[in-house]
Amino acid sequence: MRFIKVNISQIDYTYTSYTKQLKDSILRIGFSFPIHVIVQNNQYVCIDGHKRLSALYDILQENPFYHRGSEICVLVKNNMNNRSNDCWKGRNTH
Repeated sequence: MRFIKVNISQIDYTYTSYTKQLKDSILRIGFSFPIHVIVQNNQYVCIDGHKRLSALYDILQENPFYHRGSEICVLVKNNMNNRSNDCWKGRNTH
C-alpha cells in the first residue's frame, strides 16, 4: 500500500449523492481519511470514497479556485508494496 497525492481527474469513480453535512465538512476540514483506490489498466479506480469524490467534484465546479485544490491523498491498495515510504527500502536487508 502506498499513500500518494493525485488529481481528482485521474480517479475513476461513480458519482454518488451525498449529504450537505459531508460537503460542509469537506469545505471546512478537507478529507480526514484518504480515498482508497486500486490501479487497473493504468487508471486509479476508487474502491472507497465515491461520496467524498462526488462532493469535491461539485465543490470544484462551484469554485474552481477552492483553496484545498483538486489534489487529494489516496491509498493505493494493490501496488504490491507494504511500505508507504521508500526511505526504508535500503534498511534491514540482512
